[in-house]
Amino acid sequence: MNASIDRCLLSLDDAPDAVDVFIRDDDAGWADTRLFALMDVTAAHGVPIDLAVIPQAMDGALARELRSRYDAAPALVGLHQHGFSHANHEPEGRPCEFGPARALARQRSDLRLGRERLRGHLGERLDAIFTPPWNRCAEQTPLLLQELGIQALSRSRGAAVQTVLPELPIAIDWSRCEREAHVAAAIDPSAAAGDPCLAIAEAFAARVRAGGPVGLMLHHAAMDADSLSRLDALLRRVRRHPRLRWRAMRDLLGLAEARPLPTDQQLAA
Repeated sequence: MNASIDRCLLSLDDAPDAVDVFIRDDDAGWADTRLFALMDVTAAHGVPIDLAVIPQAMDGALARELRSRYDAAPALVGLHQHGFSHANHEPEGRPCEFGPARALARQRSDLRLGRERLRGHLGERLDAIFTPPWNRCAEQTPLLLQELGIQALSRSRGAAVQTVLPELPIAIDWSRCEREAHVAAAIDPSAAAGDPCLAIAEAFAARVRAGGPVGLMLHHAAMDADSLSRLDALLRRVRRHPRLRWRAMRDLLGLAEARPLPTDQQLAA
């Protein structure tokens, strides 16, 4: 694991310019205990985390906790919409909530209701960003989002090109790297084969060479204690590298005035 983290640091050492990095955690509304544990880790390191919140999964207790954490450290928390109910509506093929099988009128209704629900819970804390469940949506969906006031879209790098909205793509899927490492370890029991940080480091280095931004996607509901420990170790080593800039998604997209990150002294207080 340490060797993989060293690879991340070396890629930053070799970067000609500063590199922007953001963390997007999906499925807020599910597994609240794991969500708060993840937020505790990122907050302890002074690293922003953007939560993609499922509107229909939001309840009053979660809303109160997220408002409290946001208000206590607005530079470290971003909140935006993640679909409506995170339900698959495609009769075949890959799952998608806002896919080609759904009429545009139904899509528009769910998108509007979801945004209204989140605004009711979060108010002006809600960013005008949309992450579709499973990182995919129909070709016409960005136009509907634009109609509803959404200003940016976030999906996986390599998604079908769209020119309606600015996009901030994800380059590293933490949970996928962990799953693939588990499969590799079953085939080859060597330590290197079972190190999920190796794939993460390789993807990170590739994006650094490309100039960033580097988007890291997490799924807190899939992160057990070991996974959280790996993230904690990674952040502890790389968070203050001089060529790395941790950014909230809204700031990268120019949707709001950037909020200054806390200093080490403030984090320790």
